[in-house]
Formats: sequence, structure tokens, C-alpha cells
Amino acid sequence: MEEKYILSFDIGTTTIKSGLVDASDFSVKYKKSIEAEIMYPRPGWAEIDPHALWNQILDLSQSIIAESKVDTNNVLGLIYTAHMAGVIPIDKVGNPLMNMIIWLDERAAGLPRDIWVGFPKLAGYNLFKLISFLRVTGGAPSKTGKDPISKILWIRKNEPDVYNNARYFLDVKGFLIYKSTGNAVTSHDEASLTWLADTRYGEAVWYKPFFKKYNLDVNTFPKILDSTAVAGRLTREASSELNLPENLPVIVGSGDLTSAAVGSGAIKEGEPHIYIGTSDWIAAHIKSRKVDVFHYIGSLFSGIPRRYLLIAEQEVAAGALEWAMDILGIGKGDYNKVRELVESTPVGSNNLVFFPWLYGERSPIDDPYVRGVLMNFSFTHSKGDILRSIMEGVAYNIRWAYNYFEKLVGKWDLITIVGGGALFDVWCQVVSDVLGINLKRIKDPHDAGLRGIATIAAVGLGIYKSFEDAVSRYKVDKIFKPIEENNKTYSKLYDRYIEFYKKNKKIFRHLNLHQHIM
Repeated sequence: MEEKYILSFDIGTTTIKSGLVDASDFSVKYKKSIEAEIMYPRPGWAEIDPHALWNQILDLSQSIIAESKVDTNNVLGLIYTAHMAGVIPIDKVGNPLMNMIIWLDERAAGLPRDIWVGFPKLAGYNLFKLISFLRVTGGAPSKTGKDPISKILWIRKNEPDVYNNARYFLDVKGFLIYKSTGNAVTSHDEASLTWLADTRYGEAVWYKPFFKKYNLDVNTFPKILDSTAVAGRLTREASSELNLPENLPVIVGSGDLTSAAVGSGAIKEGEPHIYIGTSDWIAAHIKSRKVDVFHYIGSLFSGIPRRYLLIAEQEVAAGALEWAMDILGIGKGDYNKVRELVESTPVGSNNLVFFPWLYGERSPIDDPYVRGVLMNFSFTHSKGDILRSIMEGVAYNIRWAYNYFEKLVGKWDLITIVGGGALFDVWCQVVSDVLGINLKRIKDPHDAGLRGIATIAAVGLGIYKSFEDAVSRYKVDKIFKPIEENNKTYSKLYDRYIEFYKKNKKIFRHLNLHQHIM
């Protein structure tokens, strides 16, 4: 019997992956990747050239088909996932009007202005405006400016010609779907993250009172479809460029976060998983919306139709490790060297403590001004101390958010871990030790995104009747159990970690406020 495949693309901040995923067990049989091209033209800005991104997709598709020698008639469908909360305006014939403003971008910090002014206040928000957002959307825009509503308002104010000529405002995944099919669509998870959609009744619907309030045109926003729906079929031009059959179904899919959440296999009600990639998060699928506005833990629609994903997202994780490797002169991709140095360094990194706030932070603190720190650094510290302290610092940050997350989903004795950072046994053990919780790693944890969107496509194409049936094919790689002595050491350092932020947050604001002048 010939193998059947889903061609999946995972557009990350660091790497763009393509994979031919076996529809029978969701193993990635053939994979190609390329370095993502992110531009930082000004402090606090982060962009992608949409033309360059599409060319990268074409190169990956052509090469993976050619090198795998797979009969394209055995490719059942095409699906994309990408980093969320991006904005790309296109004109009436589909031409991009500017570079994509991606999730990392903070140029729109403080927008919309009205939700931050007036009394009474709660967690910095105008209480009445906050209640309005929470009631309808289940969350609210962050002061960091990283949400689509903030970015679109910034475009209207600072790029009026772009705004006035925009036929659609698309997310990153939506742009790739448009290039493939000519259809402007988005998924429920991406729509809910705009904070412009009513999410109270099991699906996202554009909420016209908010569009009226902020003088936005709902007709410039894409149609919202289920992740499992067919967005359209490959056009003749796209099929030729991608080296795929014309009319191949393109599935709507979901964002990188929600796709990886499916790819974790943790889809039971309230079952948490931890993802360590360029950024990190804690998330759980739930049937009803939950929110902790004080610690920026909110609900958006998941990659599973009619379910929500409770999420505490943190901005930098393995991205900090990559940065340190470059600074320390460790060859790009030389993770064996990193592993060797970290494993030879004692627990606690000789009291060196790293704070992974290299690009502000979301949860459990909504703070665009905070920045990374190596605390207690001295001449006696080594490369191993620095690298291990980064893994430990990310784990402290996860524990900080998890303390609040656990109150919403209850206690779990076993939590799933996925993401590229989970390829390090030592990092998984550090997280287990810091949290004091057993961790379960899914096989090929770095392929959670590709595996997740392939699962969504397989369910959408009717290969499996349910997500539960599909994820039962996933394989567990290893269980990590916390070491009591290590947990004691980490708990003492964790206390210093929290104390440091409380004593220094005003200094961070003073130092970095100039980066957020609009």
C-alpha cells in the first residue's frame, strides 16, 4: 500500500520547515528547512518581506518534492501554520502594500489608547473598557502593541496610504493561503487573537460594535473558517510554482501555537503542555473560556473546532540560547557542544541567574520594557554556567506563569513537553526539577507544529473521524521525573528571580521607555 502524505509548512520566527507527513502515524518522512529572514529596521520593530517569504515556500516545496521523489498524486492536501498576530495589508489584486508586521513587533505599544486611560483602573486597564473586551472576546489587547488591532491602528495613523488602499488585512498564514488559492480566509484562533471577534458562542464572529468603535471596516477582514475546512484549491499558477497538482485542497489550518498544541497530543480537557521553541508557552485545551487578566493568561480558539486553548505565552526561550551560542562563539547548530557544556555544569549554574526577557514579556507580566539580565555574573563563571543558566532562567519563567495557570486547570501529575528546546534531555530535566512535576516528551518534539497541522488536515480530509483518534497514533519518547534535591536548589533561586523583578521593574521602564514612543 502506497503511503499517503500531507504537505505541511511551519513558518517559525527562527526556521521555516516543510514536511511530508505520513497520514498513518504523523511521522515526518521527509523534511526540509530554511532560516527565517526577520528584519529589525528600528528598535522594537520586527518585519518580514512577504515576497521573500513566498519565494522561500516555493523553494522548499520544489526541493522536498524533487528530493523525496514522492508521487505528488499521493499528496492528499496542503496546509500552512505560521507565527500568529502578524498583519499584512494587500491591495485588491493581492499585492502586499508593506512588509509583514510580525508578532514580535512593538511599534504599536499603548494602542488602542482608550483602554489605558480613565478611572477606575484594573491591571492598568480602564475597568469598563476591559470588561467590554473580556465579555465579548475573552481577552484584551496587550499594552505591548503586539496584537493585530494595535498594529492596524498604527498603520492607519502612520501609513494612511497603505491603510486606505488595503483590500484585506491578513495574518501570515492567511497571506500564504491567499497566494495559494486566491481566497482571503483566516481561522478562528487567529481571528480571536485580533480581539475584534465575538468568541462567546463556540466560534469567532467579527464583532461589528468594536469595528464601529475603532472606525474599522469589517469588509477588509478575511472570512473566518474552521481549521479543518478547505480554504480553497491550488490555482494553476500556484500549483506550477509549488510543483504540486492543480486543485489540490488547501486546508485552513491554525496558527503555530495552536497547531503545536494539537501536535503535543495533550488534547484532554484542561490537560497542560509546555512548548519550548524560540518562545515558550503553557497551554491546555478547554471547552469554555477562562482568563486571568492580572497575569495575561487568556483563551483563544484552538486548532480543534469548538474548543478553546488556555494560553500563557512567554516571549523568549530557545531564542536566548541561540543568541548566547553566537555571543560565546559556539558554531551555529552545534547543540552537542551546548549539551556537553550544560551537562558538565552544576545545578544552579554556580548561582548565576538568567532572566530571559530579551524582547519584553507577556505572561505572567505584561511588560514591554523589561529586558534580559545575567545576575551575579563574575570572572569565575564559565560558558557552561551561562548556557545552563539560560535553560534554568527559562524554566523559572515557566514556573512563574505555571503557578497561576495551574489555578485555572487544576493539578496534573504528568505534563507533556514539546518544541525544539525539548530535544535537550538536560533542559527537560531542568524544567521537571524547577516545576517539581513529571514531564512526558512526545517523540520528535521539534516537529510538533508539522505534526499538529497534518493532524488538522487529516481530520479535515476525513482520514480520521476525530482528533482523539488521530493523536492516539503519536508516540511517547521519554518520561522525566523531578529530582528532589535539585528542586530544593532551584526553589531558592526562583525566589530570588521573583524578588529581582519586583525590585527592578521601574528601572527597566526608565531605561526602555524611549523605545515605545509612538
